[in-house]
Amino acid sequence: MLISELSQKVGLSKDTIRFYEKAGLLDSSSKRSENNYRNYSDEAVSRLEFVQHGKALGFTLSEIRKALNEWDTSSTEDKLRSIRNKIAEMDEKIGQFQAFKSHLVEKLKRMESTDRRVALKATNRTD
Repeated sequence: MLISELSQKVGLSKDTIRFYEKAGLLDSSSKRSENNYRNYSDEAVSRLEFVQHGKALGFTLSEIRKALNEWDTSSTEDKLRSIRNKIAEMDEKIGQFQAFKSHLVEKLKRMESTDRRVALKATNRTD
C-alpha cells in the first residue's frame, strides 16, 4: 500500500509516518515500486498502531523503539512471555486505578454532602 493509504488506515499524516520511519519505528527498507514509491505492508499498520497506543499511554518514542526492536529479535516463546507479563502488569494497574477511583468517589460524596449542609445552613440564616 502507498503512504496515502497507510496514512488513512492509521490516522497519521504522511509527514508523521516519514518521521517515524526516520526514527527507526518503521522499516525503512520498504519495497519500492517502479515509479520509486514506497509500498508498505500490513506489518506497517500494526507497528504504527503500536506506536500510537504507546504514545497514548505516555511512552517515549525511544521506549517504543526499544520495545519494537526487542519484539523483532525475540523468539516466539519470549514474545508469549512478554505478552503475559504485560497483561499481568496491566491487570495490576487496573486494580490500582479502580482503588483510586473508589477513593475519589468517596471523597466526592463527602464533599457534596458537606456542601449541601453548608448551603442549607446559609439558607436557614437568611430566612
